[in-house]
This record gives sequence, C-alpha cells and structure tokens, in this order.
Amino acid sequence: MWSSTVLQKHTTPVFVDFHAAASTCSPSRASLLTGRLGLRNGVTHNFAVTSVGGLPLNETTLAEVLQQAGYITGMIGKWHLGHHGSYHPNFRGFHYYFGIPYSHDMGCTDTPGYNHPPCPSCPRDNGSLRNLDRDCYTDIALPLYENLNIVEQPVNLSSLVQKYTEKATEFIQQASASGRPFLLYVGLAHMHVPLSVSQPLANAQSRRPYRAGIREMDSLVGQIKHKLDHTAKENTFLWFTGDNGPWAQKCELAGSVGPFTGSWQTHQGGSPAKQTTWEGGHRVPALAYWPGRVPANVTSTALLSVLDIFPTVVALAGASLPQGRHFDGLDASEVLLGGSQVGHRVLFHPNSGAAGEFGALQSVRLECYKAFYVTGGAKACDGSIGPERHHALPLIFNLDEDAAEGVPLHRGGAEYQAVLPKVRKALADVLQDIAHDNTSRADYTQDPSVIPCCNPLQISCRCQIM
Repeated sequence: MWSSTVLQKHTTPVFVDFHAAASTCSPSRASLLTGRLGLRNGVTHNFAVTSVGGLPLNETTLAEVLQQAGYITGMIGKWHLGHHGSYHPNFRGFHYYFGIPYSHDMGCTDTPGYNHPPCPSCPRDNGSLRNLDRDCYTDIALPLYENLNIVEQPVNLSSLVQKYTEKATEFIQQASASGRPFLLYVGLAHMHVPLSVSQPLANAQSRRPYRAGIREMDSLVGQIKHKLDHTAKENTFLWFTGDNGPWAQKCELAGSVGPFTGSWQTHQGGSPAKQTTWEGGHRVPALAYWPGRVPANVTSTALLSVLDIFPTVVALAGASLPQGRHFDGLDASEVLLGGSQVGHRVLFHPNSGAAGEFGALQSVRLECYKAFYVTGGAKACDGSIGPERHHALPLIFNLDEDAAEGVPLHRGGAEYQAVLPKVRKALADVLQDIAHDNTSRADYTQDPSVIPCCNPLQISCRCQIM
C-alpha cells in the first residue's frame, strides 16, 4: 500500500475503502477504461507478449467517449490491453501514446533493475541450457512506443520515469495551450518488479530499493501536479489510485498490505495480496485533487472502486455513457464534490489467479461484510501457495471489526444468518444481470509473430531512436 506525500501535504481527500477492479494488471486496467467487470468486458486475466488480441474492440473506452466529446486524449505508461493491430492505444481513443505495451518484467532490458535478468537475449536457435546460467534471456527485448513507433528497444529502465515525466508535462502544456479539454491517463508500472530507480543504490540492502522506487514515483506525480497547478489548476481533476495489491512473492521488493493481512489465509498458507480476493489483493490507495471543487482535509469511508472512474469522469465531463451495456461502476461525483459517504452497497471481487476460475465472482462485499465462496493464497515470499478451497456456505467476515480477515463469523450465529441471504441475493442478481447484458469475449490467442520488434534482424530487436 502507498499514498502520495506530494498530494497528501496539499490536504487532498483520502479514500480508505477504495478497491481495484481485479488484483492483476490487465483485468484491472480494462475495468478502469470501461467501467465494467471482466465478465462483461471479456478481460479476465493478463495478456502475454505473444497475445494476438486485447481489450475487445466492441468495448468502448473512457478515452473514446471523451474524444467524441471534444477532448484531447493521451496515454503514458504501461498499457497491457493488447499491442497488436487495432488493440494499440492509438486505436482505442488516445490521440497520443508513449509507453510500454505490457509489464516491464515481460522483456529483457539493458538496465535490468532489481530481480530481473539483463539482455542479451538467447540466440533463437539455441536451446534452454544457456538460460539456466542466466547469461542470456529467452524473452524478447522490452519495447518503448511513441504512438505506433517503437523508439527504444530494449527500454532503459533507469531513465524511463524521467521520460514519462517529460512527455506528461509536454502533453499537459500542449493540450492546455490548445484551449480544448484533455484527458491524460498515466498508467504507471513503476512499483512492479523489477524495481528500477534513476540513480543506482550503493547498498541495496540498507537503502531499500522499494522505498527509493516509491520516492521516484512520488516525484513523478508531484511534477504532473506542479504542471497542472501552473496551467489548468481550477479546471483539472487529478485522481490517483493503484491497480492491485503488492506482489508478495517478491519479498522485500514488494509493498506492504498494511492492516489487511488476510490472516485466515496466511494460516492456510500462501499470500493474501496480489492475485487474490483478500483485501490485500485489491484494496488500494486513492487520492483526489481539484482545488476549489474537491473538499480538502477529508477522509472518506465510502466504498468505491476503480470501476467508478469511467462513469464519474464521464459525468464530470458532461458526456454520455455508451448505450446498450450495463456498468459496474457508479458516478461518485457526490462523494468527491459533495462530501457524501455513500458509495457502493455491494461490490464484487473477481478471481484473479490464486483460486477459482479467472474472472468468476466468488467474493462479495456487502456493506461492511465480505463473503468468500472460494479462497486461496498466491505464492508467498517463502514460496508457499495456499490451497484452493470452495465453501458451499461462504466464509463471511465483518471488516469493521476484523480488517485482517482473521476470524469468519460463526455460521450458526444470528449475524451470519442475517447476512447470508443478502449475499446470496446480491450474487444471484449480478449473475443474472451479466447473463442478460451485452458482454464481450477477449481473444487470448497467442502467436509469436506479433511480438513487438523494431529490428527483427537483431536477436534482441535493438533500436535506439530517442
């Protein structure tokens, strides 16, 4: 968990019950851009380097809605919603794109960062023996795009954050000068392993690379805010949040779940963080900043989600939601602007890899209660993995009294018996609604020919245009 000191010292509202739409990258980001869970938008698990498809083309993104409303739209950072053909950001509503097409552990780099092997790639006709010695890397080099062009491959991780900052401030400056409203989506992968910071750490053990990475990301957010304050302060809304909890198997290179320790699961084995439906997997930091519009010095307990970004921003922009589909997010304008503490009554947390079928809704948040029909632990720092367990009668926790999810309500108790039928009805209602909705199916086909490569004549696909 993390919150920006740059924003907090300017007395921004903090949302303490805010959730990612899934606890892995692609599904969470797809839900941010569509306002719809993976069972509706089709994205239930991550796309690969070799993925042919991406976020289904019949899904409408937030950028497409705002582009049609006259906005200039830009995307900087990690995309991870399809890089081949029409799935590229420039064809999904973004006038401008600068970033990497997927996670930065999905390709080799010359500046590898912590917990990541460097280039060069292994020769294509070589076996796997050299890879065991870690003197070469089987994945292709990580590319950096500017619009449709690869401008650097392999990416230089140590300078990537500075490039993001420069491109973000340039976009804000140019969009503001045009007099048109703008949307800038900055999709950071900075806290994803491998960690990399601009200045190498002399002593990684004592100086803690995760902390250094947080500070660098905080600086990036601060420079974006500074640029906004000097160009469009009164007219621009800044919303910061995360896309999943920490990657516990990476040990000291991952973040902390704070009080959301998923104690019931840790006693069974495995991690209750990223890839799980425990609070540590999907409860994330969230801050809002809009001087004169969003009240300062506020701690909001409203139950909100990344799903809410789409309908809220559309409403604030005076645009209209796409027709012919249902949304899982809500318009949180009253929470942001009016001080309301009323968010979702019910929120669903899709399976994200640790247990159950990808995307299935088997964890239900109902007011202060959390019900699990399936439990499991992701790979932990010690290498353990919690067993997948199905519960005909769900485990139910009262999060107001047990944020650590340590002791479920007694199944024979009055509180459990009062909550159970409400949970069953909420789950039945959403599944029926999805069954009658205009849903999509993502193409997860893989083909090595779609791997991004700026120079196929070189083993590592090398190019340095920037």
